[in-house]
Amino acid sequence: MGTQRLVATAMFAAVAFVVMAVVQVPLLPYAPYLTYDPSDAVGLLAGVLYGPGAGVTVVLLKDALFFLLRARGPIGPAADFIAAATFVAVTAWAYRRVRGSFARRLIYAAAAGTAARVLIMIPANFGLLALQFGMTPSRVAGMLLPVIVPFNAVKAAANALIALLGAEPVVRAVGSRTPVK
Repeated sequence: MGTQRLVATAMFAAVAFVVMAVVQVPLLPYAPYLTYDPSDAVGLLAGVLYGPGAGVTVVLLKDALFFLLRARGPIGPAADFIAAATFVAVTAWAYRRVRGSFARRLIYAAAAGTAARVLIMIPANFGLLALQFGMTPSRVAGMLLPVIVPFNAVKAAANALIALLGAEPVVRAVGSRTPVK
């Protein structure tokens, strides 16, 4: 990893942490512990610019900082890492394989990343919610369609939209021509 990539990854992680710490918006009134924050968009920008590994590194550093400085326990940051790392890794990987304009590539890639996030969080929530809240498997199963699937889909789609809108200015600021073709 070159110096520019290393510094950029650290900067993206710091920005993602601040965004996650400051912006916490509950999306579903009947599940207030599930909050939206736009930090995954920052990880996605790093993934688009520097590859899936850099994007996942941003997510890992952001969640480690959040765990050390803000979280009430390890389960929330662990859940965020599983969801965000899946979304960022799959989206950044697919982005590099789709042909076409920047927007077309990111839209198709984000659809794949959103699907991956939703699918990975279905089984992950059985363990995570049991550990964090003591929920039984039947209770978690009852939350899949009304809570877990919509939350993960909306959060991923919102972060993809933010990344799509913010990517070109970030690319110009960073000086890379990687994502815009």
